[in-house]
Amino acid sequence: MNITRRGFLQGAIGIAGAGMTGALTVPALKTLLPPPITRCNPDDAHETLTYKKEEGKWYEDKGGDIAKIEDFNLWDVAIVNWAPKELEEELGNCEIQLALAKVPSEDSMEGLGISVDEGNAMMMAYHTYKCPHLCCKPVFTAQGKSTISGNDFENMFLCPCHLSLFDPLDVIKNIDEQGREVMAAKLLEGPAPYGLPVVPIAEKDGGLIGLTTHLDWLKYCGQG
Repeated sequence: MNITRRGFLQGAIGIAGAGMTGALTVPALKTLLPPPITRCNPDDAHETLTYKKEEGKWYEDKGGDIAKIEDFNLWDVAIVNWAPKELEEELGNCEIQLALAKVPSEDSMEGLGISVDEGNAMMMAYHTYKCPHLCCKPVFTAQGKSTISGNDFENMFLCPCHLSLFDPLDVIKNIDEQGREVMAAKLLEGPAPYGLPVVPIAEKDGGLIGLTTHLDWLKYCGQG
């Protein structure tokens, strides 16, 4: 059989390919595969709001405990963990943190929080896990002076990255960047496109839980 130059090259390429395939052992092939997808452990899911372990906070001795109404005085704010099973499917997270607060009651909070102190105060939860601007974590600030307006302020959520300021008492309907209606603490100033979303909460078996009825309000900054 006559072997042409073209046939020789085709044969050489085939032999080389076979050699490379043989050289790629099972361990080597595994390195070419994408990393396994991490799934949430369903045993770790909880609808309850549990205190984050934080030193120097009024709730530092309650880390891991379920938050209760009686723990709070007016304007007490605590960071709590929330891990309902729906988070993974809706937001791609196993757990997020919220700011749980006891604040003076306002009519706009009805249906979103828990009325306490004969209707004079409300337990509310705010999505401080991510600012709607560039995903930093707003923090509750009891007193401060705005570097944008120069005005003094009290009891606000302040984003430390770009100084967006949110009023926890003024919960209003916003329209997010996807055109969805979102109930959120009003944006007073700063570059955030809209307010800081709230998470509806309820009381169950003496403890506080987050409700998953409006997870679409939290679908920003890569969530969902």
